[in-house]
Amino acid sequence: VESCPLGYPRLAAFLDSDDNFAVYRRFGYVQARLLLEKQDEMRRLEDRLIDMDEQDKATNSKRLVTREFEPQRELLQTLEQRFLEYGKLLRTAQQLMSFHKPAAFDFTSVSNFMKDKRPVIAEEADWICCKEDLVALRPGREHAWLDAGIERLLRRTHCRVIEAIFCSKDSKEKSEDPSAVYYDRTRIDRLVVCIITFMILVLLVVPIYILYHLVNDIASARAYGICIGVLLIFTLAFSAVLSLFTRARRHEILGAAAAYCAVLVVFLGNVGPATSLVSGA
Repeated sequence: VESCPLGYPRLAAFLDSDDNFAVYRRFGYVQARLLLEKQDEMRRLEDRLIDMDEQDKATNSKRLVTREFEPQRELLQTLEQRFLEYGKLLRTAQQLMSFHKPAAFDFTSVSNFMKDKRPVIAEEADWICCKEDLVALRPGREHAWLDAGIERLLRRTHCRVIEAIFCSKDSKEKSEDPSAVYYDRTRIDRLVVCIITFMILVLLVVPIYILYHLVNDIASARAYGICIGVLLIFTLAFSAVLSLFTRARRHEILGAAAAYCAVLVVFLGNVGPATSLVSGA
């Protein structure tokens, strides 16, 4: 980054140094103004077409049953051109609306660079202050909340050991500034996968262990009531993990939670009869 001249070259190098720093404005206000302008232009042309049809209807003109009326054809051609322009604007606005907002941690990194290094004049750096209008070019990460928290923790506890584990040779060469630390995203993603895998194992093993001992060691009506509470708590915990750490939609979370609860219920149902058979023998 520092090898580029101070100014827009260095700013461009910084924004390109990490995929999560690709943050730009979508100009939502300008989009709305342009769409409103095109929309009203379409409305005026539509009113002209309706007035033309009403006039032809009032005079019993044959123009309504033929396409040879030149003024009407010209108006429809103009309408087509304006409609295509309007549709293009709508599609572009829809695409920009589908972009994800930058993560708070990534926004802070870019904002701090703009404030500390001042690569461009203040007037041309004001775009970073439009936080609600910013979008990230990189698709939203599946575990954005978790890996952002991990990266924040790594920066707070940064030391040689952490740098050796989470910084690759290429990431170290991105900047000569000692305060600028670039962690290898692949290594962070691996840690995130390990954490989520461990949490899933815990959410499967712990409730099964508890249910097994409640049914076999206590085997009372109160124990079965506690089992229902265990099922409820761990199903809620499983749903919370899916909601916080993944980009699963609501119906996907509902289906996964139902399947998880079904697994625990099947296990609970299979444990009880087995215990009864052993007691009877």
